[in-house]
Amino acid sequence: MELWITQAVVIAALSVCVFISASKSKDMHMAFIWGFNTLLPVSLVYCYFGQGDLAHKVLIMSFVIIYLIRMNIVLTVWYENTAAAKLNEIVPPKQFALLSIVLVNVFGWIYCLPFYWAADMQGPFTYLEYTAIIVYIIGSIWHFGSDYQKRKFKQNPNNKGKIINIGFWRYSRHPNYFGDFLIFVSFGLLAGNWWGVVAPLANLMQYLSDAIPKSEEMAEKRYGNDWLEYKKNVKCLIPWVY
Repeated sequence: MELWITQAVVIAALSVCVFISASKSKDMHMAFIWGFNTLLPVSLVYCYFGQGDLAHKVLIMSFVIIYLIRMNIVLTVWYENTAAAKLNEIVPPKQFALLSIVLVNVFGWIYCLPFYWAADMQGPFTYLEYTAIIVYIIGSIWHFGSDYQKRKFKQNPNNKGKIINIGFWRYSRHPNYFGDFLIFVSFGLLAGNWWGVVAPLANLMQYLSDAIPKSEEMAEKRYGNDWLEYKKNVKCLIPWVY
């Protein structure tokens, strides 16, 4: 019970902070920064209360910290090249504060949930931990690599008004989202049970029901027939599959 009370206090405090930040800035930028970084304090609480050994807790925190280092680069230095930066064009300002609170709570209660069980794991690593490490590495390469390629593409003035269709973007219209999904699959694997599927499923549903439709709507308005052609030839999320 003490664990859940602590988590509730942490997430509530972060919700208040992001509400104030989003209300003052009238921008979704800080909402994303607060949302993603919720992973760190919530994961620390799970590890503090967990009965698992040090190796498993170090693995959890390594996954989280490496992920957040990359995401904070994307959300600060590279932010103008992300689809999130364009949300201000389609999301009413009065919804910013509410969506900010939703982001913090989704990351805090759902995306981190596999760590509740992972922090209790003991003993030598099994095939699940090693599989999680492999999936995490692949996801990180797709996630960060595709964002890096997009940034380099956008920085070239010769590419102005063009759709990026090279590298990772030849195989998926949203390779960064695919990489992110794999990272949450790796989080789920660390749980060691079927409850771990909650995080990647929630992440996938968020992309399919919200982020991807919004991103594709903006892309179609911007690129017109070029986007429709690209859409016809390249899978949406999972390379060669969907």
